[in-house]
Amino acid sequence: MKHNVMLEFEGSFGERGLELSFVDLVSPKEWKNKIDAKLESYNEEAFIENKERLNLCIILKLNPSKAEIDDIAYITGHINAFTNFYDNIINEIKELD
Repeated sequence: MKHNVMLEFEGSFGERGLELSFVDLVSPKEWKNKIDAKLESYNEEAFIENKERLNLCIILKLNPSKAEIDDIAYITGHINAFTNFYDNIINEIKELD
């Protein structure tokens, strides 16, 4: 049974490179360490922000070229790929939990 992940893209920021911010609206905070460990295998730097929040906030750091930083297809592609990756790791955790 597939877990309905509610990973929502919040926006982008960053002075060096580009940081995409996501919020996980569904996963319990008890999964934070399991999720963080699995994020280490992603091909870009991704981690759970350590600020105390109601939901888990995930940051994806990218290093786009000057041309890519304004390319909506580049950003959208990374959002979609990361959302799919995150969905898969949540499903793995749910199956083991």
